[in-house]
This record gives sequence, C-alpha cells and structure tokens, in this order.
Amino acid sequence: MSFLNAYNYYLNPYAVPVLFVSTLLFLIGVFVLTQNLRGPSNISFFIICLSSCIWLYGMSLVYCSRYESLALKWYKYFTFFGVTQIAPSIYFFSAAWTGLLPKKRKKIILGYLLAFTFFFLSCFTSYGIIGVRKYFWGFYPIYGPIAQVFVGAFVICYTMALWTFVQGWQKELRPNYRKQYAYITFAYLITFFGACDFIPKIVPLPLYPLGYVTVLSWLSIVAYSIIRYKVMDIETVIHKTLMWAALSSVVFLPLGLTIYYFKDLLFYLHPAISAVFGVGLFLLFMIYARTIQPWIDHIFQRRKHDLERTFIKFNDNLVHLKDLDELSSYIVQTIREILYVDKVQIFLKHRGNTSLIRIDAETDSNVEPSYNNTFIRWLEEQDRITLVDFIDIDPRFEHVRDETKRFFEELGVRVTVPLVLNRELIGLINLGQKANLKPFRSAEVMFLSEFRRAATIALSNSLRLIEMQENLQKWNEELEEKVKQRTHELEEAQKQLIQAEKLATLGTLAGGVAHEINNPLTAVLTNIQLLKLDAKGEDKESIELIEEGAKRCREIIQKIMKYARKPEIEANIEKVNLNSIVENTISFLEYQLKQENIELAMKNSKTVPYASANNNELVQVLTNLILNAKDAIKDTGRVGKVEIETLVSNGVVGFKVKDNGHGIPGQHLTKIFDPFFTTKDVGKGTGLGLAVTYGIVKKYSGNIDVDSKLNAGTTFTVTFPKSNDPV
Repeated sequence: MSFLNAYNYYLNPYAVPVLFVSTLLFLIGVFVLTQNLRGPSNISFFIICLSSCIWLYGMSLVYCSRYESLALKWYKYFTFFGVTQIAPSIYFFSAAWTGLLPKKRKKIILGYLLAFTFFFLSCFTSYGIIGVRKYFWGFYPIYGPIAQVFVGAFVICYTMALWTFVQGWQKELRPNYRKQYAYITFAYLITFFGACDFIPKIVPLPLYPLGYVTVLSWLSIVAYSIIRYKVMDIETVIHKTLMWAALSSVVFLPLGLTIYYFKDLLFYLHPAISAVFGVGLFLLFMIYARTIQPWIDHIFQRRKHDLERTFIKFNDNLVHLKDLDELSSYIVQTIREILYVDKVQIFLKHRGNTSLIRIDAETDSNVEPSYNNTFIRWLEEQDRITLVDFIDIDPRFEHVRDETKRFFEELGVRVTVPLVLNRELIGLINLGQKANLKPFRSAEVMFLSEFRRAATIALSNSLRLIEMQENLQKWNEELEEKVKQRTHELEEAQKQLIQAEKLATLGTLAGGVAHEINNPLTAVLTNIQLLKLDAKGEDKESIELIEEGAKRCREIIQKIMKYARKPEIEANIEKVNLNSIVENTISFLEYQLKQENIELAMKNSKTVPYASANNNELVQVLTNLILNAKDAIKDTGRVGKVEIETLVSNGVVGFKVKDNGHGIPGQHLTKIFDPFFTTKDVGKGTGLGLAVTYGIVKKYSGNIDVDSKLNAGTTFTVTFPKSNDPV
C-alpha cells in the first residue's frame, strides 16, 4: 500500500491540533537552537522538540489513515522512532540544564542506545508494535511485549530526569535560580500526565491522548527560560499556557464530543463531503472560541485588568496636578495601593547638584545617590527597570554588579525605576518589598514600565515649571537691581549737573568779585612800593608785612580769575602718555615730599595708557591731588606714603592717587569739589584746588571718583576715554 496515495487518507479533525502542535514545537526548537548553536541546553532542547515533532507528526498521519495496515506502518517505522527518543533527550536536557552533563554523560549514551534498540526490535520483530485499534479519534497502536518493556524504560528515564531537576534545585543557593528550578520542575511534573497516552496502547480503553498539550506547555516554559533567564517571564508563560489549555478544553471538548456523536455519519460519507463538513465544523468552533476567549482572558488576567484601570485613572488625574509635592504624593499613593509595597522613594536630579535629591515625604533614609555613580549612569544608558532579584542571573549586570548591589543595600529597596527623558535621567522611583513578600510579576513590571513614562513627563513638566518660576524670580531681581543701578547713575548725573551749574554760577560770581578787588589791590601794592622808599625801622617792617599780605591776596585773585575765565585760546589737545605724566610729576615733587617724611611711589600699568587731553593741564590735576594727599598725611603726624597707579580697563585709561592720611568725613564727600570749600585751617588753603581739578577732568570727558575712610586714607581715581588714535 503506497504511502503517497492521497486516497489512502482522509481529513481527520483530531489530527489538526496534533499537526499544529508538532509544527509549533519544531519552530520553537529551531528558534532556541539559533540563540546559541553550541550551548548544551539549546542543543538538547532542540532534540526534544525534534523528537516530539516526529512523534506528533506521525500520529497525525496515523489518525488520517483509512486502513489499519497503513496506520500500522506509519507508527511502527516513523512515529515510534520519535517516541523512543523523547525520554533520553529529556534526560540529556536535564543534565545540561543543571550543569551535571559531565557526570551523567555515560547514562545519557546508554539511554540513547536503549532507545535505538527498542526501535529496531520493534521494526524487525513481531513483538513490538503488534497492531492498531480503531478509536473515535482514529487508529491507535497496540503495544506488544517489547513495546511494553519500553514503556517501563520510558518511565524510568523520565523519573531520572525529574530527579536531576530536583538535584539541581536542591544544590542551587541563589533565590532566583531556585525559583526558576521550582517553576520548571513543577511544569515538568505536569507532563507526567502525558504518560496516560500509553494506556490505550496497552489496554482497549478509549482514553483520548492529550500528551501533546502537556508537552507543549512544558517546552514553552523551558524555551522562555533558556532565552530570557527570567522567572517572571516563566510565570507569564504558565498563565498563558493555562489559559490556552482552558480555551482548548472549552473549545475542543465540545468539538470532540460532536465528532464522536457524528463519527458513524462521517465515516460513511464521501471523503470530499466529509472533509468539507469537518472543515466547516472546525471553522464554526473557531468562531465560538473567539467569542468566549475574552471571558477566559478576564479570568486568568484579572490582575492585568486591575493594573490597566489604575494606569488609566492615574493618567486622568495627572492633568490636575502641577505642584511637585502633590504630584510626588500621588505617585507614591498610586504605587502603594496597586502594588502593596512598604516603601516608595522618589529622587530627582536638580540643576547644579551632583546628587539625586529625594522629594517624597518619607524620611526612612538619608542616603542621596550620586548622579555620577556608575550604576546610575548605566541606568541612564540602559533605560530599563531593574529588580534586585536579577542582579546575579542577568549577564547585563556583569560590569556594574557590585555597584548595583551596593545601591540596593544602601537604600533598602527591591526595584528601581529610572525616569529617562530624551536619553537623560531626571530621577528614580525606588520600590521596597511587597507587603505579601511575593516577587514582582511580569504584569506588574509592565505596569511600572508604562507608569514611569507618564510619571516622567509629569515630573519633568513640574521641574520645568519650577525652573521657569525661579528664572522669573531671578529676572525680577535682576530687573530691580538694574533699576536701582540706573537710578543711582541718574542721581550721580544729577549731582554732577548740579555741581557743574554751581561751578558755573560761582565762576561767574568769582570773576566779577576778583575783577573788582584786583584794581584797588594793584593801587595798594603800588603805594606800598612808594612808602618803602622812605620807611625805616619798625615802619619798614610793617610795610613789608602789608606788602606780603597784599601779594597773597593778588595770588588768590589771580587763581580766582583763572578759574572763572575761559581761555581765549583752547589748550592744545593731544595724545597724552599717562605714565610719562606720572613719572615727570613724581620727579618734580619727590624731593619736596621726602622732606616731609612722605614716600612717593609709582605703579605703572604694563600696557602704556594714552588719553586725549592737554599734557600741562593733566600735570596740574595730578599735582593738586598729590599736594592734597601731602597735607592730609601731615595732619596725622605719621610716616606717610602716596602711591600713584596708572590703569587701563573697559575702554578707559587713568590713574589713582592713594594716601594713608586722615581721610575725609562722609558728610564732606559731596562738597569737596565745591569752590572755596576746604577743611584746612584758615590761611592754609583756598578751596580751589579740587574745584580746578574737577573742571579740567570734565573738560576732557573724564570722571573723578573718591573713596575715603577716616584714619585709613583716601583714593582719588581719575579716568578718561581711551584714545583710539594709533600710538
């Protein structure tokens, strides 16, 4: 009977799920193998999937066979080969998974030798697969003595694999690996129910074989474990597998009962009509499955739905929260209510601060992690939620494992959630232990992943609002400072304007008075000369005293007239080297001041300053300031020092005259440039020196400032616009 003759087969609906699972297992095995072509766990897992694929694919052909002889050949020469390889392959995988492969290598080889032996004995003797029976799902093999011995060997090998998993579980000290072993071992126990498939092969009992469902469940969990190394992902697979099993039972059980009820009708119908009926029935039940699936989803993923509702509520309430304290309190409250954690910490990075500042209301820890910490930088780069349970098992922590452990220990938390915006870390949310001491599940981590995106944007907006408020406050302060500065400048300008007006008025008055006094004074001096010709003795001395006083009056009058009168010819304006002026003036006055026990020193700028002015008039300015400094020092009776320093800065040039005299009282500082104002004793000063100096400085668009402290000294600073003409 030909294997390739299509007439020898019919479309058996019971073969469809078996064929589907066999294809799925093959694809899973190939995918796991491609993750690591040399890994023993990957290779052994692929062999399990391949053996299961041969077994299930062969069973689907047995179910679809019309004749006993064809079904027997498919099982005896093809399907049974896959069945014999499953047990030793699982044992091989258990040894590779637990790291016991070197110790169990001989037993693995022996297991494969026995498997091949049973297969060849079944092929070439009549004591292996002795026939097939007709059940409601199709033909099914009958095991002879050799095949029944194989079942015993199969169970023994299966049990040895289970014991290997238990050994690995017992010797593992790391909590997460122990939990991983527990999940895989528990899932492996479920596959023992697949051994019920052997019962109809030994005794004529119509027990529908569901071994393919248990094998798919376990291999799916193991596949995720190999690829991800995460316990929570295994939990997710278990939930999905249970959900798939529930859906399959709800869907395929009615489907199987329907087919069983109409099996006689399907068997006698024309093959084409039977196929169409079977496909239509299958499609009808698929529609039925899609209808009831949401109900099953809700049962198995109720926790996920709760998390989704909480997240939607959180997003809706974020719109009404702007204040940072309110926002942080709401984030802490939401996480505590939905995840039942005992501790929630929120840290934010502030500008100009290398530490992350804690902003939540709790004060259970004073530790503020540094932004420059290696683990914090790694978090910013990876941008992923980190759980303390995965530090030892996730290879991505290899370079930061010690820093990561130290971070979790110092803060006493279990989970850290980085808040990253535009590839920049703005803060962290840390979670402590759950109140029920259970680990964080995959759905909860997914919730935190979505939650942190909304929280990051909200916290960033709050920080930006605070920054804008701080900038606004800063701008207000700067504006107030500028207003004060401009007001001060206006007041100074007003004072200078009043001073100029005062000087102009006094100049006019002084000019008139000086002119009126000068004529009679000239007559007095002329007559004194005549009287001196005839005077003798005491009379002559008296006349000389009168002459000396008159000459002094004439000098004062000349100074007044010089101050009040505008020159008929403007002084020649030229480029003036201030260093040269200071040097010449010092050489002229140095001896005179030395006699008064006063040191005259010069501190020149390295860059030669130039100003546009008249050389002689600037000499007069500097001379007046030096002589004033001399008089201020003489009144103290101490060893004096006058220091002249030339300066260049911000587009101006000038010089400072600093003394260590008695200083000027604060109430006099606004009057020192007034004509005839003096603090010297009567007969020692005219009060015109600084007034003349002020007039000369202003004449060349300059400025003169004074800084004085009682008993500490006075500093006059004279500045002019820098000359732009080349030297």
